[in-house]
Amino acid sequence: MNEMKQTQIGRTPLVRALKLEKDLGVSKIFLKLEGNNPYGHREDRLAYLIIREALSQQKDTICIGTVGTVGYSLAQLSEHYKVKCVFVVPETIKKVDRDMFNSHHVKVVKHGKTYEDSVIKSRQLAQQENWYDANPGLENNMMNMYAFKYIARELHQYLKEEIDYIYCQTSNGSSISGLHMGFKDLWLLEDIQSIPHINAVSTTEGNAIIETYKQGRKEILSLSPKDTHSTRYNKNLIQWKCFNGQDALNAIYNTHGEAIGVTDQELLESHKRFRSLENIRLTAQNSYPIAALYQLAKEKRLREGIHVVVLNDAKVDLKMQIVKKQDLPMSYDEFLKLLDTWLLQFTDPLDEMIEAVDNAFDKGYVLCAYYNSVLAGIAIVSRTGFDKFFPKYHLSYIATKKDIKGRGIATQLMEKVIEVTNGDLTLHVEIDNKRAIKLYEKMGLQKKYYRMYYKGPVFH
Repeated sequence: MNEMKQTQIGRTPLVRALKLEKDLGVSKIFLKLEGNNPYGHREDRLAYLIIREALSQQKDTICIGTVGTVGYSLAQLSEHYKVKCVFVVPETIKKVDRDMFNSHHVKVVKHGKTYEDSVIKSRQLAQQENWYDANPGLENNMMNMYAFKYIARELHQYLKEEIDYIYCQTSNGSSISGLHMGFKDLWLLEDIQSIPHINAVSTTEGNAIIETYKQGRKEILSLSPKDTHSTRYNKNLIQWKCFNGQDALNAIYNTHGEAIGVTDQELLESHKRFRSLENIRLTAQNSYPIAALYQLAKEKRLREGIHVVVLNDAKVDLKMQIVKKQDLPMSYDEFLKLLDTWLLQFTDPLDEMIEAVDNAFDKGYVLCAYYNSVLAGIAIVSRTGFDKFFPKYHLSYIATKKDIKGRGIATQLMEKVIEVTNGDLTLHVEIDNKRAIKLYEKMGLQKKYYRMYYKGPVFH
């Protein structure tokens, strides 16, 4: 889908948190940065699935009771698909302060005093007008689970080792259930040997999953609303009755994980410490999994292994750009020298490199990755000259800046190469480079045949 290419939902960076590892005293921590979705949040995945489902039912209007993160993502994405949105919000909300809700394809209806009132009204409107009902319920909770199922698949594609522990923020449990579903599918297919320990992280001030686990119970509890305490940081995690609570609790127990409760004080302290270490943007209200790591470390319960943390809105300033020769941030000769340096032992003679790079500028693509505005990666995609007989494009070179590690730059460059070539490409890899072959295979490339070079005598 062209729209899908424009918006690039999912396939978010997985980065190594080297400074956080040192601070916590463990060897491997990877962060899944969901803020690098096009509109800055993991909910972009759910919004995309809702739009697809609405279109599959031949409905061009989506109705939901929210102006939260899902609503924001829906408002943005729906424009790409020519879908209208109707958001029902409580009358107590005096101002919808995001400009995108004022778009021509978005209508805001005010009704009732609470969120529950808005949802009921939204459902009524959807039924009356034959609109798509995107409110919480069995069908949409399943879609939320599928969004996390895709995250599990991406983690498996990006990492070359088995994951031991995974940490994810949760409210109603769909995030935990979805991750478990995804890893279980991978295990059934024998793509992984074991399912990671899945750890649910949420507020201590009124989340049924946290409270049920704390009491050592196996059946999800329903809390009293009076037992909850909402703050600016935990308000989206307060769930006195969790829709997917039992499934999430089962996933935690089945994988020998934990449900970890975090206070506001722990949250803010951990967020401040994390921001001082890692050059990653992350809001405090989405830092619960980071706080869980610090809590476990403080209690001396943070074990060795590969830890993966899913962060709802964390992002790095990583931009991909197709550049022309005249737009290079340096002279052409300096660009060639830099590429040669980054390629290390995999470089080629200068005349061969010039031929490939010139071809890419003229007929193919030269892609540059910028990390925090610094050139950090280069991909040279040459045009082969064929349309049918042989793939149209060939990845001649891909290289990254060696002192920027663990930021997923090469993976993101590769994803961009696949996007701009529509997957119609080949590449060369040394036959004994097993690690690179495994990575390329996980990204969708396949070994088709050996490319052989004639090295014998030439007869005249």
